[in-house]
Amino acid sequence: MPRTGIGLSQAGVLTADQTKRPLPRGPHALPAAEVARNQRERIFAALLEVIREHGYQGTSVARVVAIAGVSSRDFYKQFSGKRECLALLHEAAQERLFAVLSAPCRPGVKLASAVRSSLGAGLDLLAAEPALAHLLVLGAPAAGGEIAGRHHQWLGRYADLLDRAAAGLPHARRPSRATELTIVGGLVSRVAQRVLAEQADRLPELAPELIEVVLSFYGVSLENGGGG
Repeated sequence: MPRTGIGLSQAGVLTADQTKRPLPRGPHALPAAEVARNQRERIFAALLEVIREHGYQGTSVARVVAIAGVSSRDFYKQFSGKRECLALLHEAAQERLFAVLSAPCRPGVKLASAVRSSLGAGLDLLAAEPALAHLLVLGAPAAGGEIAGRHHQWLGRYADLLDRAAAGLPHARRPSRATELTIVGGLVSRVAQRVLAEQADRLPELAPELIEVVLSFYGVSLENGGGG
């Protein structure tokens, strides 16, 4: 199975190595809440693997619990089914990526510097965690329904982030909301191409190209001082 890992501190999801450490067998002194938390995190990490390997349609609760090392009964104590489980995992994953991308977009930081740092950090994260990349750009949109709807709402949040990074530019140089949504959609599409080609580990190679494309919409380049 491919390596996964959203990171416990950021999204409450264990890495693949941690999913191989189930709770002790037999009687133990762990509180019930700790047991439930551990099982939930292992389920999330297992779902990342199964979605990447089999897609949403090929994902089953049986496959997830087999990898997570929990029973179906314990799974259904926490989730109504795979769809609710995926919806919650998707939100956690998006929050993780958003935190990484937004960190460089601080007041007073020039647009070019913010875009360079933000995209670089985001691509590094996705390259390090290919199952996470797959979920965000392929798995969640393909699930349809409210999960796909939330995917598009998150694209709107990323467009807001781009607008925030450009706050120092004159309004005449800032593209429309529709254009910013188009920029974000283009970035996601380019990342998805690499993920589909099983080249998530090479995503950082896209950084110069994507940075140049984004800045071109604002009439800014790294060479001219960065704008803002």
